[in-house]
Amino acid sequence: MSSGLTLNQTPARVRWVLVSFALLLVAGMFAGEYPRYVLTLWMIYSLSAIGLNIVLGFGRIYSLGHGGFMLVGAYGTAVALNHFHFPVPVAIAAAGALATVVGVAVGLPAIRLKHFSLAIVTFAFGITLFQLVKSTSYTGGPQGMFLDVAQVQGIWKGRLLWLVALLLCVTGLGISYSVMISRTGRALRMIATNETVARSFGIRVTFHKLAAFGLAALLGSVAGGMHALITGIVAPETFGPDLSILIFAAVMIGGQGRLLGPLLGAAFVVAIPELTQDARALAQIIYAVLFLIVVTLSPQGLLGMIEAAWKKLKAMA
Repeated sequence: MSSGLTLNQTPARVRWVLVSFALLLVAGMFAGEYPRYVLTLWMIYSLSAIGLNIVLGFGRIYSLGHGGFMLVGAYGTAVALNHFHFPVPVAIAAAGALATVVGVAVGLPAIRLKHFSLAIVTFAFGITLFQLVKSTSYTGGPQGMFLDVAQVQGIWKGRLLWLVALLLCVTGLGISYSVMISRTGRALRMIATNETVARSFGIRVTFHKLAAFGLAALLGSVAGGMHALITGIVAPETFGPDLSILIFAAVMIGGQGRLLGPLLGAAFVVAIPELTQDARALAQIIYAVLFLIVVTLSPQGLLGMIEAAWKKLKAMA
């Protein structure tokens, strides 16, 4: 399975990736407030998409409830800050631990269900969480919750928030790469190809599926907690069913199973709404067109199309 940065990746390309992140770091530190906000949002959605890519890209487990893990992370962080007055890192970590447990629980249907059935079940999970926080006064009900001003508007803003988001995204990529080259990654790819054959080779299918869901939930939750910090508010509508579809689209558009695919897909998820603020319906049309192009012309996503075009140009040269 192709991975964007493949298993036999050359050091030269790895250096290019590191240089790119170094340039991003400098750009974010010296950019204005709004460009830095957009860059930070990109890293946050990239981190969430990286988590889903472990499940969807490596294991071909079709989950449409990933926005629910972001919801758990955002609301868990907000509750920990507002009601228990935890420090920000502890609040995000606590929400991440909770989301990991929830992710493993949600992964249980993946043991028996596949493809469309599993997608429906996970989508229902996201809708259930959405309705739960919307109808509970403890989480602010339909209006949501503003984060504790004393906690959030201290040092957790601006350049520091950008730096943390970038480091978390790089860490997420490192985790994803480690999974990709590890026994778990090889097991997930074999499970995706033929689950029966995987069992015959002694692969613990249940363990690897639940581990993938737990790790995806953790990364999605941390992204949700960071989203709460950058906006200062958590509201049900922000983490509704549409969010799960957007993260799913980000992975598919960028390139499922490819290491850098989620970053490319998340760039579109963040940039398109920002560029079409005066015509929100246009954003949905663009998403749909991109999705259709990718599904029809390149199952490897836009990253696969770019790499194929680059190889052709090199061959011509």
